[in-house]
Amino acid sequence: MHVVQVLAALSVGGSELVVAELSSYLASLGHQVTVIGRNGPLAKRIIAGGADHLDWDIGHKRLGTLAYISRLAAWLESRRPDVVHVHSRLPAWICWRAIQRLAPSIRPAFVTSMHGQYSVSFYSAVMARGDRVIAVSDHIREYILKNYGFVAPESVLTIHGGTSRSEFPWAYKPCEDWIRQTQLEFPELGGKRILLLPGRLTRYKGHPAFIELISRLSVEFPDIHGVILGQTRAGSRYLAELEGLAQKEKTLDRITFTGLREDIRDWMAASELVFNLCSDPPEAFGRTVPEALRLGVPVIAWGHGGVKEILEMMFPKGAVSPDNFEALLLKTREFLKQKPAVAQSDAFLLGDSLQKHLTLYENVI
Repeated sequence: MHVVQVLAALSVGGSELVVAELSSYLASLGHQVTVIGRNGPLAKRIIAGGADHLDWDIGHKRLGTLAYISRLAAWLESRRPDVVHVHSRLPAWICWRAIQRLAPSIRPAFVTSMHGQYSVSFYSAVMARGDRVIAVSDHIREYILKNYGFVAPESVLTIHGGTSRSEFPWAYKPCEDWIRQTQLEFPELGGKRILLLPGRLTRYKGHPAFIELISRLSVEFPDIHGVILGQTRAGSRYLAELEGLAQKEKTLDRITFTGLREDIRDWMAASELVFNLCSDPPEAFGRTVPEALRLGVPVIAWGHGGVKEILEMMFPKGAVSPDNFEALLLKTREFLKQKPAVAQSDAFLLGDSLQKHLTLYENVI
């Protein structure tokens, strides 16, 4: 079987990591995998996993990107893959248009993954036009069926993301070298309990609520320190806003922005608590939640969207009524006074997620 995975770019994020995991898994079983998307940090992992990579800027929102329709159609006609699986909207349009140019007898199956609660529009509707549509949570499946009436319910399948026991082993602790290097790089963390908010620096991730939380608790718990771990652009206006907010809250010295990191497992394991505060829209899945819980680290999160589904299965006491800051404050204070135990769980395992994708490919072919 030849599967083509298509996304905008090989940057670091939830959908991009899904592509990397799927590609490696399929290649390990002897299937041919081609990944199409602009080069980025995950490209080396894609190639090391056994997939081919076409460095096409297929997600760039400009008129010239439409030229990829003809280019991709010719490539598909010559290579004859079995499945084209797309993970973002503009690449999905390119792929869908390219596939329509092929003779019906050689068209690959068209599979889409809805990784977010995209705005309801003609542009977003292409993500619901797959021969099979993968929803990354039941929340997203309900969203698709509610807003796109042309979709047959039986064509929309929920496949949650998953985490690996080997990559996120229970009770894992960072090594002494990591601790020493981190303390050299971030000396302000010495002797502190870390409250961690991982995720890209985008507006819906809940950074203002996290900064206010640290501000409100810093007097009562002088040993806590907030860490915001996530990718941002150099000179980011949003980063400047957050730094300004922390300064206004008189807590700038209690917040550390790490930028993009590849050692997120160590940061999670070194943290007292991990947070997920995506608000509007809610997190479609939220892979950092099962990752932290797999390590045995408590998570506090707004109880909606895909995160609600994870917490119900793995750590119900970590859920907080969405956007209820006072409830968030009370829950965090409670956990800081007595850190709760996290039970080991078999929910949301990576192997299960990958096997479900493979079964879907086989069925759609």
